[in-house]
Amino acid sequence: MKILTTAQIRDWDAFTIIHEPISSIELMEIAAQQAYAVFAHQMQSFLPEPSNKQFAVFCGQGNNGGDGLVFARMLHEVGLNTKIYVLMLKEKGSADFEIQLQKTIEIGVPLQMIESIDTLTQISSYDVYIDAIFGSGLTKNLDGLAKELIDFLNKQNGIKISIDIPSGLFGDVELAILQEKTTVFIAHQTYTFQIPKSSFLFEETGKALGSLFVVPIGLHPKFSPQKLSTWNWLIPENIPSVSYAKFDYKWQKGHALLIAGSYGKLGAAVLSAKAALRASCGLLTVFVPKCAYTILQTSVPEAMLVTDHEELELRNFPSTEKYQAIGIGPGIGTHTGTIKGFGKWLNHINQPIVLDADAINACAVLLKENTLFKFPSNCIITPHYKEFDRLFGPSKNSLVRLNLAIEMAAKHEIVIVLKGAYTAIISPDKKVYFNSTGHPLLATAGSGDVLTGIVTAYLANGLSPLEAAIKAVFVHGNLAQSLHLKKYKHAIASDLIDELKFFA
Repeated sequence: MKILTTAQIRDWDAFTIIHEPISSIELMEIAAQQAYAVFAHQMQSFLPEPSNKQFAVFCGQGNNGGDGLVFARMLHEVGLNTKIYVLMLKEKGSADFEIQLQKTIEIGVPLQMIESIDTLTQISSYDVYIDAIFGSGLTKNLDGLAKELIDFLNKQNGIKISIDIPSGLFGDVELAILQEKTTVFIAHQTYTFQIPKSSFLFEETGKALGSLFVVPIGLHPKFSPQKLSTWNWLIPENIPSVSYAKFDYKWQKGHALLIAGSYGKLGAAVLSAKAALRASCGLLTVFVPKCAYTILQTSVPEAMLVTDHEELELRNFPSTEKYQAIGIGPGIGTHTGTIKGFGKWLNHINQPIVLDADAINACAVLLKENTLFKFPSNCIITPHYKEFDRLFGPSKNSLVRLNLAIEMAAKHEIVIVLKGAYTAIISPDKKVYFNSTGHPLLATAGSGDVLTGIVTAYLANGLSPLEAAIKAVFVHGNLAQSLHLKKYKHAIASDLIDELKFFA
């Protein structure tokens, strides 16, 4: 699914209205009702006994405000104690807003106009504050009464919900990354329509959203903007599959080589190896320093083991002819001998390979020493932001870093997995795939080692580097989401591996 500009999303709305056909007011009703349905389902987990709670819905006078009025009616109709506040910046709102306002008045939802700063002092305290003040078309920082209202709401206790976009945030990241963040509503949850806005996907701007829920509203599937975006939002239908037949045997599921571990960091090798096997790798050989022999044989008996001559670190990297895929990096360290041996070995790699962790850090050293340094063909690298900056240089913000990653993926003909809240998988042809799965439970030691094992397994299964990266990142995020649904408050990397048994 393409990530579109706010202008393109408006065009999509208009296209849907013409080609369904459907009226704009009907589309507004559908959008708000769908958002409410998802909210009502989520509410069970974060708001016990909602019938005893107080809800306030804050609306502007545009179409986002119209969405909020429909949302407020839904709350009112199921018996929840709801009051609407309308920010009055002009005499009349949009045509659809005025229609929704009249409907709301007719069914008797309590309503108050905000016409001055003095009005803010009259607003009671609520358990839930719902923001439908400004939509995604905003292109200038809020000021005056609008800014005062956002400041007021951000200071209130209670759960904060945004409909479509947190008010004050620009929809397009190119503008949002530069905007004044103090004029933006800070939500705990955001229910957006159809697809995320680009500003949602970057750390500096996406923090305002809290948890993001993308709500399908039935926009016409045949809409195609003149300028197609190269940015994509991953949904289950886009994820490559690995098929297995009745008469398959382990060799047909691939033999992978995992190179990992050094003294004090052998857990990384264990985690990555277990993840590779659990993710469907048919055969796995792990290459480790001598000190890891007993640990690996005991903790991962399903893996075969080869050791370096060195006791504590890796220096003499193995031949790779018999393997279908290679994963390297978790816990190998950045000893001088390791980097030197790694650099020589890397020149002879022809199989699909994923470089992670210290393998990326080693590449950063090699790239500084030799500007002609080349990554192997069919290569995936999986850096977090600090590793990426170490490799290719610092960036002043997340958008600049992504654009640099796009440039580097094309220049080096590699797949870059730029890890984050919405991990971006970048292909050599400059396409970007933002991951839609994940949860803060992934922020734990060893989580990246697990991802390396999963990617390695999918490469061994025969997926292309881009396919393996997309599928692995999507599944990895799903593991954390699954643990969250099972009420895990905290997780360790081993929990992710255990959860892999439920995912293809």
